[in-house]
Amino acid sequence: MMRSSPAMGAHFFQVHELVGYIRELLTGDPILSDVWVTGEISELTQSAAGHVYFTVRDASTRISSVMWRSQVRRQSLPLLPGFQALVHGSIDIYDQRSTYQLIADVVLPGDAGRLRAQFEALRLRLEEEGLFAPERKRPLPRIPQRIGIVTSESGAVIHDMMRVWERRYCNLEIVLAPSVVQGEDAPRQVVSALRRLNDFHATRAPLDLIIVARGGGSPEELAAFNDERIARAIFGSPVPIISAIGHEVDYTIADFVADLRAPTPSAAAEIVVPAAEDLCREIDHMTDRIRSAVRRQLDESWNDVRDVQHRLERHSPSRAIDAERRAVDDLVARATRAIHAELASARTNVEGAAAQLAALSPELTMRRGYAVCTRVVDGVVLTSPAGVGLGDLVGIRLASGQLIGEVLERNEPKAAGARKETHARE
Repeated sequence: MMRSSPAMGAHFFQVHELVGYIRELLTGDPILSDVWVTGEISELTQSAAGHVYFTVRDASTRISSVMWRSQVRRQSLPLLPGFQALVHGSIDIYDQRSTYQLIADVVLPGDAGRLRAQFEALRLRLEEEGLFAPERKRPLPRIPQRIGIVTSESGAVIHDMMRVWERRYCNLEIVLAPSVVQGEDAPRQVVSALRRLNDFHATRAPLDLIIVARGGGSPEELAAFNDERIARAIFGSPVPIISAIGHEVDYTIADFVADLRAPTPSAAAEIVVPAAEDLCREIDHMTDRIRSAVRRQLDESWNDVRDVQHRLERHSPSRAIDAERRAVDDLVARATRAIHAELASARTNVEGAAAQLAALSPELTMRRGYAVCTRVVDGVVLTSPAGVGLGDLVGIRLASGQLIGEVLERNEPKAAGARKETHARE
């Protein structure tokens, strides 16, 4: 902040204000905010917090430098005094001493060259933007059906990959978007090829993944895949992308942005599909597991059914009815036996009574010559002559048949005053 004072001139500052003004000038300069410096590292120290302080110098001048702990952790090259280095960073001011310093984020060997310097600068910038974030990496399909390829149609890469797929998994559809893979026009063509594959994915048939592939070569030949345009095209692709550039030791910006890096194109071809024999073994294993699971489930279900059936049988109405039916049958049997016993006893009693009646029956007496007399008029059995008068009709029941007679004489038992009466018929 600048204050004006009529007495002291137009530009009046306090110390911290002047330092702040200088910082704004330094940090606002596009060159000083993204600068490469080559020189010898000296006076190197490391603080307890992990920050590294050093000086970059040449034959006549020097500049104080610092690399913060977060950048030191990402530094693959050791920082040693006397080391000729190429240092990238930005110029800032150290407030307490009012001295400017280089805030370093990358230190490379002094002979790394322009390509390596550009590579590291772009890598740092894209990493800060989140293009390399692990959480945005998408998983690859287990068994893809359709794969897009970006590579040269005349190179050996596509033929090597096709041989791998013919050997491992032949049920695969390949959509090739040809592109040159080195030279100045390579970034534009690779971006165009990715755009065509994404259009194919959106309008014609879905792609499971895309492979960007190129064979080995020198750093200059692989430099096309360090282009920011390719990095952003990979980042913006709706289809997962595998980067298979160069050999295992080669790394490009495309490798960092891609969802998966393969060490070689042939390795990428093997990674994306399983071997047919492995699939067959896996299917057999899964079939056995499913069969065992189904058999186990059936056994458990059958045990449950038997258990429920037993419980139902214990509580079944038919079981209670059967029990009651057996009780009724038992009662019927007991009643039948009781009735038969009663009938037998009654039959015995009847037979005894019949024998007694037979013994006392008049018929037996009459068979010996006796008869039963009754008055005809009323059927009263006569036991003495007093029961009839002369001329009355009497019925005489014989052992066989019956007679009707008239009383002509009546002889009463001899006793005092007994008399004999006769009746003469006209």
